[in-house]
Amino acid sequence: MSAKAEEGEKPAEEKPKKSKKKLAIFAVLGLVSLLGGAGVASMVYKPAPPPEPAQEMVEPAEPEKRIETADLGQFIVNLSDMGSFIKVRMMIEYDAAVLDKQLGTIHGEEGGEAHGGGASGGDKAAEGGGVHPYLAKKEHQFRDVIIQIISSKKAPELLTVEGKTRLKEELIDGLNEVAGLEEPPIVGILFTDFMIQ
Repeated sequence: MSAKAEEGEKPAEEKPKKSKKKLAIFAVLGLVSLLGGAGVASMVYKPAPPPEPAQEMVEPAEPEKRIETADLGQFIVNLSDMGSFIKVRMMIEYDAAVLDKQLGTIHGEEGGEAHGGGASGGDKAAEGGGVHPYLAKKEHQFRDVIIQIISSKKAPELLTVEGKTRLKEELIDGLNEVAGLEEPPIVGILFTDFMIQ
């Protein structure tokens, strides 16, 4: 019995070794399957690339404005309702950069330049010495348009804030029409005296 017992014990000892081998093989296969599945998943489900930094939309820069003023002097004008007149002193606001840009292409024959300085003699207004030369040449036409527009008004129209605002808008439109440029240079009217009798 002792030989049988020894033989009987050997198979019993071998069985656990086989089951440990099977367990080790299944563990390795499971690990390989797990790693393979993770590899396939990483290949199939690639992470999204990091977003590129947002590029700001760069709008074209507007040309720099150079707002200057010119005194048009005093006007005494009869209004359309009989017996009333207005005494007004006004200034215009204009964009000197617009004048330089447009007049540089119109009068580009000076020095062969297509841009730059506008009318002859330089820009006195830019140096603080008066009105832009192009506008100075139009002064008589400006005064004529101003008188025509103002003389078409009645005293009650001009006594309200809305009436004065409307008058300014009409004057700006009329002066820009006289200026005769593609881009309107006159941007504002300032009343420095305003009296109706």
